[in-house]
Amino acid sequence: MILGLGHPAIVVTDLELMAEFYVKAFGFSPLNGGFESWDSNPIIDSAIGLKNSAAKGLMLAGHNSYLELFKFQRPKSTARPASELLASDQGIRHLCFYTDDLEADYNRLLSLGATSLGAPQKQNGIAAVYLRDPEGNILELAEFPSKEENLINLSGIQSTQEHHIDV
Repeated sequence: MILGLGHPAIVVTDLELMAEFYVKAFGFSPLNGGFESWDSNPIIDSAIGLKNSAAKGLMLAGHNSYLELFKFQRPKSTARPASELLASDQGIRHLCFYTDDLEADYNRLLSLGATSLGAPQKQNGIAAVYLRDPEGNILELAEFPSKEENLINLSGIQSTQEHHIDV
């Protein structure tokens, strides 16, 4: 049985800068003592579908989610930089964070190095805005549009308590 979405992962060029941004911007904290790395690990290469890979990563814990950051030394990326991708480009294109004060958090993220793609807007009870993190990944800030969309109402929040595993 699928228990829920575990975490998104972002491949970055400056791991320390991006870790600092997500810690300060969203209150994430490092898990498992911090950074972990590998170099040509056949088990990891087999799991992720690469050969002779090398990377350093960090799992961050947030209020109700995890976020993983990776910097790969090998292989080199073949993709366009995140800052060149539009909100309409194919693939996972943004991370949404709920807020209870859109304007204040929007301004706080700008002061931490985010750049705005638009201005905070409200329509039909939904307030939201898109920004880019310091490496150009798109972020959305949104106020809860309704009581029904409050994260505490997700069935997985309660069911994970039934499947708690001590490691």
